Amino acid sequence: MIRWSLPMGWGFTAGRALPRETTQTVLAGHLRDALVRLNPDVIDRFDVDAVAEEIVAAVNAVEGGLVRANEQVLRLLRGRKEFRDADGVWHALKVIDLEHPAANTLVVSDEVTITVPGKTSRRFDLVYWVNGLPLVVVEVKSPTAKSGWADAAREINDVYVTEYPWFFTPNVFAVASDGLKLRFGAAGAPTNLWQPFRSTADDENLSGQADVQRSVELLLNPATVLDVLANFVLFDTSGGGVDKKYLPRYPQMEAAHLIHQRVLAGGSKGLIWHHQGSGKTLLMVFAASLLLADTRTDSPTIILLSDRTQLVRQTSGVFTSAMGDTYFHQPATSAELRSLLADDVRGVISTTVHKFADAGKDLSMRGNIIVLVDEAHRTQSARTQSLAGQMRAALPHAKFFGMTGTPVRNLATDTFALFGEESDPDRVLHRYSVSRSLLDEATVPVMLDPHPVAFEIDDQALQAEFDQFADDFDLDDPDREVLSRKFGRLTSVFANPDRIHAVCQHIVDHYLAGAYRNGLKAQVVAYNRELAVAYTDKINELLAGFEAPQVLAEVGRHERITAEVNISVSDSKDEDPAMRPYRLSEVQEEEQKRRFLSPDDPLCFLVVTAKLMTGFDAPNEGVLYLDKPLKAHTLFQTITRPNRTWISPTGFVKTSGVVVDYIGLAEEVQRAVVDPTTSKGAGKGGGFVNDVTELVAEFRTAFARIEDLLADVDGLDLTVHGYESVRAINVFLDAHPGAAEVFSRDYRLLARLYSLINTDKRIAKYRDGFALFGSVYTTLFKKSSDEERKERLNELGPMVLEIINAHVHSFSVVASQEEPLVLDAQGIAILKELLALVHPKPDKDDDQNKTPPSAAEILDHIKAALDKGVEPGSAKYTALAERIKQLRDQIIQNAQDALEFLSEALRVARAIVDAQKHPAEAVVVLDDDHVGVLSRIIHDHAPPGLTITERNLAEEIDQVVTRTLAQSWDNADARNRGVRRATASVFRRYTLKPVGEPYDSTVAYIEAHYLVD
Repeated sequence: MIRWSLPMGWGFTAGRALPRETTQTVLAGHLRDALVRLNPDVIDRFDVDAVAEEIVAAVNAVEGGLVRANEQVLRLLRGRKEFRDADGVWHALKVIDLEHPAANTLVVSDEVTITVPGKTSRRFDLVYWVNGLPLVVVEVKSPTAKSGWADAAREINDVYVTEYPWFFTPNVFAVASDGLKLRFGAAGAPTNLWQPFRSTADDENLSGQADVQRSVELLLNPATVLDVLANFVLFDTSGGGVDKKYLPRYPQMEAAHLIHQRVLAGGSKGLIWHHQGSGKTLLMVFAASLLLADTRTDSPTIILLSDRTQLVRQTSGVFTSAMGDTYFHQPATSAELRSLLADDVRGVISTTVHKFADAGKDLSMRGNIIVLVDEAHRTQSARTQSLAGQMRAALPHAKFFGMTGTPVRNLATDTFALFGEESDPDRVLHRYSVSRSLLDEATVPVMLDPHPVAFEIDDQALQAEFDQFADDFDLDDPDREVLSRKFGRLTSVFANPDRIHAVCQHIVDHYLAGAYRNGLKAQVVAYNRELAVAYTDKINELLAGFEAPQVLAEVGRHERITAEVNISVSDSKDEDPAMRPYRLSEVQEEEQKRRFLSPDDPLCFLVVTAKLMTGFDAPNEGVLYLDKPLKAHTLFQTITRPNRTWISPTGFVKTSGVVVDYIGLAEEVQRAVVDPTTSKGAGKGGGFVNDVTELVAEFRTAFARIEDLLADVDGLDLTVHGYESVRAINVFLDAHPGAAEVFSRDYRLLARLYSLINTDKRIAKYRDGFALFGSVYTTLFKKSSDEERKERLNELGPMVLEIINAHVHSFSVVASQEEPLVLDAQGIAILKELLALVHPKPDKDDDQNKTPPSAAEILDHIKAALDKGVEPGSAKYTALAERIKQLRDQIIQNAQDALEFLSEALRVARAIVDAQKHPAEAVVVLDDDHVGVLSRIIHDHAPPGLTITERNLAEEIDQVVTRTLAQSWDNADARNRGVRRATASVFRRYTLKPVGEPYDSTVAYIEAHYLVD
């Protein structure tokens, strides 16, 4: 890094050779020389040593916390602090020449020691000094060391900043690198806020040391360091919350400079297209700061325009800290906004587009009004009567810059034409793509997990019943049409109570099984306001049941968790009275969002239908449950809600967001992410949305490759996770050159995939093998070289806790497109029904005989019933006898096969009974008769065959259900709750969790076969 820095103008001085004591923060001689050199006209009036001492004292003062001290010192370094000369006259002195980097003394030093009596001495790897002030601190790790860049960042935060905060009061930013990755951030900021520094003009695929070298050349160039110091460090210390320091991402710097240059060149517009979640609101603030600080813009008025009041509030603290209240305006009404513009006010006006309604024409004719429009695809159109049209009429000579993650080009709206200059490539002034955002880890990928809610409908029966109803009430054709249209809409399906229950049950189970355990929260998007309320009530009802507290007790974070609704409710007299209780004031809504963003608050679900689907920045949102048909940019913005980076207070690193899709929007998603600038709309959105089904397929393929690799390991059983299995694989890998490398590569792929799909039912049968492979990988890891160990640590680090939790708590969610039968305990119930059919009068001793008959005995019973009840030689007899023969030839290999055998046997037995009752009718034995007894019960626990444990479990459930139903109940709901509680107690005795699977399938079976009203 030193070698890369020298050509850029830095001079090297070893840390031990610096002109300083190890207790000193500032190189006082360099500082004194700079004051003399940079202030030739006035410095003779000052005692230079006294000024230098005053600056050093300011640097060493950290009262009020590091962020506030950093703000005050950087203000001084920007030349905004005045000093008093010998005559008592105040002057602003230049400490650093921000416009001419070469005019400063630039030094980079290694191994810079800092110490004070009573504290442990510390040594910074690299310090970049400007005029004797330590502006940048760098901590580096070797590419072959055990630790990575994140460990370097944590050393800066947890050791250096904590023990020696005064060394960081002049700090512009800190840098952490391991030679393979480089990240920069505000000293003390969480590591998920540390970002790479690259260029959108470079190859996206640049990686490794070449990427680090390029980052050093870009970020640590003296011009960049001073540009960040002068223009791109913002603070929010205005009170009302935690003090914050904002540093720019490189695309924000690039775009802000382009806007600034476009304004200076006399341009009138520009389109900034940055991926959702990459910080467009802060980009607007940076651009506004650049424009206001430049005297060439002639005291402009910057309008920060949003279509939501919360974004207006979001910018206020930053500008209040930066400029004070004088230059920041936040009009409360349309009249106040018109008054500000008519009075020619300068500075920043933060407002919404709605306040331009009825603003009239030519409200201000100035040309140095710059409008920065957030979410520029919304409410922005060329129509003169639109809000955007009225705004442009009121400000005819203003310049307009649009920020969007989803520019629209269709018949109604063309964001490119409205904001884009024809001379810009594709009419885009600056572009930060989805793929770059993911590579930069500025956002995380989104997994699309489809769970369409299927339902069956008998069209003919429905039509017949409707026709009968219409006839009974003597309805004519127009009336029938009106009723058909009104009640045949999608809302009728969505509002079905059974569907609401099914979707909400899945939401609760899915959330508790995965996202909740990692401290993440969830958003639910419902079809309309009424359903948003219904979903909220149902989710809270399910969370108050007895399943959720079990998970909450295991995690130990909350005694209870809740859902709340956030919908648009007006205060007009025409508002639906049923909706009025859900109206939130601005204060209430802000408080609700604050609680949602707090990891410790029990508010875990926000249920919405339109509000908070866009623009609500919630990094701790891990999963979005989507049960509303959406299209185009609205869909795109909604599914990017969970794509923000986040690290939990316990250290869990969010590596992806999840969208659980109950509608089946996969194709619509692909249309929504199409790049409008590509030819004929072809192309995808850069891979930020992944279908979980594809990830499962990739996992299976990688798993199969490892299985093939280990095929020659004698006696290996992947379901046995023990010392002998690990040892056998290790012996094999040691004996076959290159095998360990192949195994390690595929295992690392499995580990990455597993962290994304660990709650998916389809990988349940791979969990034992995956755990075994993990143990083998760990042994290889211990034997590997430092370089290999480093690489593997990087791969495994953030996901180890997630993998362990997911494996220990093996919950799963059934994907609707693949619902395999993995059952066996219900085979007991099938046996009972089967034997009742073929042997309807059991002997007295049968109740004591708990052992189910063998397959051969079952077939003997069926054959005896056939011989007894159906005429030999008949077509029926021949067909049924042939089916029995096929069943007799079937080999029962495992629990699934056993259950399929019993199912088929039951089908044939019923056919025989039907044949006995109705000898004149034809018989069909191969059609599925939907008996409904094949509900799933033992998921992820199915042993080879029907064991005594499953028989006892099934018998005990039968007994407890029968006993519970015999009690007196006030109503069906109370009785059903009693049955669920009783069933849960049985599961706990068998050390099975009464939440998720297999419990839900057991309850579904009970409800289907016992709880008949």
